[in-house]
Amino acid sequence: MPPEPTVSERAAPGAAAAPSLPGTRLAGGSLNLRRVAFIGLAYFALAPVIYLNMGFIESAAGGPVMPLVFLLITIAIIPTAISFAVMNGRRPSAGSAFTWLWESTRPGVGLWVGWMMITGYVVAAALYPLAFAVFFNAFLQYFGVHASLLTGYAGGFLSIAVAAYMARSNIRLGARMIGALMIFEAAFVAIVAVVIVARGGSLGHFSAAPFNPGAAKAGFSGLGLALVFAFMSIAGVDSVAPVAEESKTPSRMIPLATILITVIAGGFWALTSYGFAISVPVHTVEAYVSAGQVTPVYPIAQKYVGALAILVPITGFTAAIASFGASVYAASRLLYAVAREGFGPARLAKVDSKTQGPWNAELATIVISAVALVFFAWWQGGPSSGYGYLGVIFVFFVLICYLGVNVANLVYHLRYKRAEFRWFVNGAVPVIGIIIDGYILYQGFFVAELGLPFKTGGSIVLFSVLWAVVGIGWAVRWARKRDLRSVSLTRLETDAG
Repeated sequence: MPPEPTVSERAAPGAAAAPSLPGTRLAGGSLNLRRVAFIGLAYFALAPVIYLNMGFIESAAGGPVMPLVFLLITIAIIPTAISFAVMNGRRPSAGSAFTWLWESTRPGVGLWVGWMMITGYVVAAALYPLAFAVFFNAFLQYFGVHASLLTGYAGGFLSIAVAAYMARSNIRLGARMIGALMIFEAAFVAIVAVVIVARGGSLGHFSAAPFNPGAAKAGFSGLGLALVFAFMSIAGVDSVAPVAEESKTPSRMIPLATILITVIAGGFWALTSYGFAISVPVHTVEAYVSAGQVTPVYPIAQKYVGALAILVPITGFTAAIASFGASVYAASRLLYAVAREGFGPARLAKVDSKTQGPWNAELATIVISAVALVFFAWWQGGPSSGYGYLGVIFVFFVLICYLGVNVANLVYHLRYKRAEFRWFVNGAVPVIGIIIDGYILYQGFFVAELGLPFKTGGSIVLFSVLWAVVGIGWAVRWARKRDLRSVSLTRLETDAG
């Protein structure tokens, strides 16, 4: 059994310096459990998941089964969440899966996964200016203002400016701002759901149908498609791993936070979606979607809370800002982690002397998001379609990373911690996670998208696969340029032993 990489190992010539050297160390100890949870829950986008997926889920399933779908998908994502928690406990790092696959399998594999993770996180960040544009246009329309692509751009760039301000602040302040916005959106969704339940919904009484698989008139295939939509929503169990180096006691706090945010987000959606599921019949939801409503939640809120329905677009774009901020943190820490090891521009590895955050990496993420806002909203004919297009691309890259983390959980313990190997947590759990994630990748990405027109489906698969191949070429280039086996990745001082 090979020895586990230790903190005493030093980087080979040309490798990045340890984070303790001036200018490369993040602000360790900045985040307590509450702040880490704020970032993680904001990354999940609690309100937009209900707003933007209700029509898709109920139409696909042919019944009011949103609560059942969210409950099932939360259970399905738990194995991957456990693998993230286990690996965060073993090896907390801003590089997360990049670091874990490098050390568990082969350095080249870890480098490629790093490429895929950076892409996934940057795409996730690029989603939210588009989402903000969607809700900003809906807000303008409420007041009778004509909304267009240009007004969407204006809204998107407004969200970019706010996110840039949060990123330029220290991460403690940024996390508090994100938390305030996240609580606002979640509270409104919960209040509307409670009002609907109190009134008994469209039937005037409680119903068990939202938890009954038989209520899905489209059958198993329809329910399966609805589960794919829901899985796309809950792809955020990895969101706190990149801030591990800035948290207190990361080997204990990050695993706990990973499980907490997964359970809290899944429970929130399962419970609040019950109210919306019983609010109106499914054919009414489908009519709202066909009529071009940004979200069926808006007319539903008008029916149950009257003028307060204006808070639907408002909470939509405040939620987009919170999620954008959380995504910038995740993407920038991955860029920073890869760059400090010498595999990216040295500027991205620099830490701001005032905030001790990777401002250059944050700025790079924000600039890419701005370019994506302009291009994808134009190419797909509007911010809503652009958001949907990038969202599917994100799923491809994040699922590759999820598969990798489950592999890391299994291989790491077989190679380095054989005496501590637990057949369930380090064996059965990652295998189950691999099966679930692999099925979703095949069915929800390749099968579903290849069945669509090229512009809205096939091009997504083509781009994603080609970019993954480019990543392989990038990893191979570095493997030929440097002896990767002699490079020891940066470790936290608190991670020694």
